[in-house]
Amino acid sequence: MRRARRAVVFMAAALIASAGAVAPAGAGKFGDVVAATVPPGAKISPKGHYYLLDAAPGDTVTQSLRVSNPNDHPVTVMVEAVDARTGDLTGVQLARPASAKALTSRWIVVSTPQITLAPNEQRDVPFTVHVPLNAKPGQYLAGMSASVPLSADDTKANQAPSGQAGFSMAVRFQRGIAVEIDVPGPRSPSLSVTGAEPQATPNGVSLGVHIANVGNAFARGNGVIRVADTNTDFSFKIDTFVPGTAIVYPVRWTKTVVPGSHHVQVDLTYDGGRRISWTGTVDIAGTAQNQLESALRNVTVRGHGSGAGLLLLLAAALVVMLGAAAVMMRRRSRGSSPVNYRAA
Repeated sequence: MRRARRAVVFMAAALIASAGAVAPAGAGKFGDVVAATVPPGAKISPKGHYYLLDAAPGDTVTQSLRVSNPNDHPVTVMVEAVDARTGDLTGVQLARPASAKALTSRWIVVSTPQITLAPNEQRDVPFTVHVPLNAKPGQYLAGMSASVPLSADDTKANQAPSGQAGFSMAVRFQRGIAVEIDVPGPRSPSLSVTGAEPQATPNGVSLGVHIANVGNAFARGNGVIRVADTNTDFSFKIDTFVPGTAIVYPVRWTKTVVPGSHHVQVDLTYDGGRRISWTGTVDIAGTAQNQLESALRNVTVRGHGSGAGLLLLLAAALVVMLGAAAVMMRRRSRGSSPVNYRAA
């Protein structure tokens, strides 16, 4: 029986950035950091990193999330359930704070969605998982999230002197812990490939391969994407692929638009030997070719034109500031180091 083997404390930074208004070099505000852990007595994975609940349709299971304030001042923390999806490059991605609840997060009710913690205070916040009566067998995934909302002052862009440009940014940190719910019954992953399409990017033309897990269990494995006439032979690892989710996997393809009928082959191997192969054709000619060439010109202009210099500077500044924010977070937080969620 496949279960999740690694996972869990998840850290993300939600950015609010604005370009066109000036901000001094390094301008930006960082939200407060909180820690979130699985408290003793919870139903956890074998290694104790995340919630692992066995529950039948109609069951109700109550657990708690331990939230701590490592700051030297009080903070108001938002505690909520968030959806878990497969990221663009596979692997689990938890939704941002205050995002819409569309998947398994709808099963979870938090007793106290907002709490205020004094410096160095910690509190266990109960949450209840209600498994729907019509839930089918399989592995379901959500996440518990703890974060401190940004204030209006944090998100307000600095005003620029006339004729100047710059940026401002606010960073909201999120701590999350995976919640896996296993509903008894037969289960297995089932990956499918439904198509491929060219996409214009600042680096040239990429190939977007549509992949989905239509099974009811996590999938992990390896994949190969080949396009013989462009000498494309790309291998990649399939990290945790959440059941019931789909992605468009991006592959760098060509620097320029290459007209013609391109034969694409995709091979995926997963779950200890399961294999799926897909072949198809990507046609670049006529109207499709003209649209792709126009899109490529547009993204190239945005990437290298006069306005592009600002965008590139913004990107570099964001990277630097996120690095600084990560260091700040490590210094201020007492929570566990982030690790990836992976299926065994």
